[in-house]
Amino acid sequence: MKQGALETIDAAIPNLAEAERKIAAFIQEAPQKALHLNISELARQAGTSPAAVVRFCRHIGVGKYSDFKLWLAKDVYQGWGEKFLPDLELESQTPGARAIRGMTEAVRRTMNSLAQTLDPRAVEEAAERIKGASITAIFGIGASGLVAEDFHQKLTRIGIPSSYLFDTHAQITASCSLRQSDLAFIISYSGETNEMIEVAAQSKARGCFLISMTMTGQNRLRDYSDLILEIPTVERIYRSAAELSRISQLAAIDILFNVLISYDLDSAISSLERSMQATHHF
Repeated sequence: MKQGALETIDAAIPNLAEAERKIAAFIQEAPQKALHLNISELARQAGTSPAAVVRFCRHIGVGKYSDFKLWLAKDVYQGWGEKFLPDLELESQTPGARAIRGMTEAVRRTMNSLAQTLDPRAVEEAAERIKGASITAIFGIGASGLVAEDFHQKLTRIGIPSSYLFDTHAQITASCSLRQSDLAFIISYSGETNEMIEVAAQSKARGCFLISMTMTGQNRLRDYSDLILEIPTVERIYRSAAELSRISQLAAIDILFNVLISYDLDSAISSLERSMQATHHF
C-alpha cells in the first residue's frame, strides 16, 4: 500500500461495481466522516450494503475494513503535525511509561479542543431548559451510555427530575411516551447510531425540546436537535473503548452540571449533603 488510500480509490473506480462506486464517491466526498463510521453506518450513508463495503475493500487491496480505515487515516491526517493514532495502538506490548505519556498528552489536547469547541451560550441555554423541564429524559448507548448514566446520577443528586434506562429498547420505548413539557437529552458521539436516531424522531414527534451532545460536523442527530452541545472530533480510527470522546463528553457534562448548581447554589449543596449523609454508611 505505497499509494494513498484516496489515490488508490480514484484509480480503482472504473473497475468497481455500481454499489462499490457509491461507497467510493462517499469516501472521496467526506473522508474524515467516513473514518467515524462502522461498516453498517458507511453502507447506509452510501446507500449500499455492508457486503458491498466488504467487496469494495477487497477490490482496492485491503482484507479488512479496520485496515482500510487505518490506511485512509494516513491520508486524512497527513500533515496534522501529530500522530493520528495513540502510540499504544501502533504497536503491541507498549511500555507503561509510554502509554501514560501518550494518553495524558492526548487528554490534554482533547481538553484544549473542548474549550475551543463547546459554546458557553449553548451550555447556559441547556441548563435553563433542564431547569424548566418537567423531566429530563437522558438517552445514550455504548460508551455514551456510561456518560448518560453519570449525568442522570448527577441530576438526581441535586433534585432535578431525570430518567435514564440502560436497555436500548427500553430507551426507545420511553421516548414514545414523552410529553411536550419533557426534555430529551441525547448523547451520541457519532450522531449516527440508529437507535438514537429513532429516539430523536420519537421525541420530536411528541413535541419535546431536544438537546444533543455530539461531535462537530454534520450528522443525522443534528437534524432533529433544537440545541447542540458540540464535542470536538477527537477519535481517530479505532474506537474500541472510545477513550477520548468519552472523556470530552464527561467533561462537558461536568461543565453543564456546574452551571446547573450555580443557578441555585444553596439548594444544590443541601441536596448533595443529604445524599452523601444518606449513603455514608453503605
